[in-house]
Amino acid sequence: MKINNLDKIIEDYLFRNENKLKINSNDITSGDVFIALQGRNIHGNKYINDALDNGAKYVITDKNAGLLVNKNNILLVTDALLFLLTIANKKRNSFKGKVIGITGSVGKTSVKENLKFFLSFESKVSASIKSYNNYLGVLISLINMDNFSDFALFEIGTNNFYEIGKLTSIIMPQQVIVTNIFPTHLESFKSTRNIAIEKSDVFNLKFNPEIELLILPNSNSDELFLYDQAKKMKISKILTVGRKTNSNYCIQEINKTNKKNMIIKVKKNKESYKIDFDTDYYHQIYNAVICLAIFEHNNLPLKTFYKKVKSIPRIEGRGLMNEVFVDDKKIFFIDESYNASPVTMKICIDYFYELELQNTQKKYIILGEMNELGKLSKMYHQDIIKQILYYKFENAILCGDLFRSLLNKMKTETDHINCLLDENEIMQFLKKNIHNDDIILIKGSNSTKVNKLANMLNANKE
Repeated sequence: MKINNLDKIIEDYLFRNENKLKINSNDITSGDVFIALQGRNIHGNKYINDALDNGAKYVITDKNAGLLVNKNNILLVTDALLFLLTIANKKRNSFKGKVIGITGSVGKTSVKENLKFFLSFESKVSASIKSYNNYLGVLISLINMDNFSDFALFEIGTNNFYEIGKLTSIIMPQQVIVTNIFPTHLESFKSTRNIAIEKSDVFNLKFNPEIELLILPNSNSDELFLYDQAKKMKISKILTVGRKTNSNYCIQEINKTNKKNMIIKVKKNKESYKIDFDTDYYHQIYNAVICLAIFEHNNLPLKTFYKKVKSIPRIEGRGLMNEVFVDDKKIFFIDESYNASPVTMKICIDYFYELELQNTQKKYIILGEMNELGKLSKMYHQDIIKQILYYKFENAILCGDLFRSLLNKMKTETDHINCLLDENEIMQFLKKNIHNDDIILIKGSNSTKVNKLANMLNANKE
């Protein structure tokens, strides 16, 4: 028998519960709600029976599922995203805690996960999963939010104009973090200044009238442009984080005490902070200082921050090291495969070059191409090849048509660089050449073959 008010029942169920809405039938467990959406090639209706078999309590679809809609737990709606937006708005408007929005060219997920890690020791925290930072991801994250949290953390992403304002007006973050402005998605934005203009909508009072805190970087002209725009908006509290002496949180010194430890000195006005890290990842320093600023603004005990800063966890696809097997050989795999931009690629290459080896260990650096760089793509990929040549890596593998084309033009200089076709060719190369305890680093855009290689390696974890 079909229930007439099923829409209200599902709406109320999602409003009262957390982490119940899923878009992948494989992720469904008992009591979840499956929403069947149109994918690139297939509509989610194909997986309704799988979702029900896995324990879905309700199903939402915007495409007639035939006889299925006669069931009392399958709701047919005119517009699935509009239905989700209604619930997301209701949930956000009822939330009494602090909402923190994180945007920027790179590092959104890392900052979000680091912040979640620190805040969870002093408060109840809800956070979007994975990199759910587009329109659908934001709606799902809001609906899955724990309404009784003290803090809710959301990523705000974009790959085209006018997206940040739209997402910001839904999330309405009182506290905003911009991680950086770097060259990404240049196919759409054309310039980093356009990226900065788009990102500035996150603190535009038209979209976010309740903003109380804005944390900004200040390392380049586009980031300084953001600061000028924020001053014009008369944001009540703006904090900058960076190496420049006029930063509110100025990272004055970075001292590497050994290969796995760094001590940094941060100055804020007349105060100085000394932070002891068990890490060799320099970009984690900026993330931690951002977390420090959030702690101070929200009057949370700094002793917790100092105590936990030594145990910040690495994130899958963003520097996590695993022990994996290639055939019967156990190796170390540094997984940086989530995505790639010119800046993050260079940071990874620098890091891997400086990584110290033990005994007979060898390094294998495997790089895929960087997508969405538009007319500047060739230049940025040439820069990466030049950096590889400068460091004289013995075992460098590049993957992609653009890399191949550029290497062919530089043939006399690049004989020792391997350019392989796909993940299977690279795996065969590794099986033939790699030895126990060798170290691999993989970096590339999501859609590249090296991302698939990373998945193959992660499937063989110890």
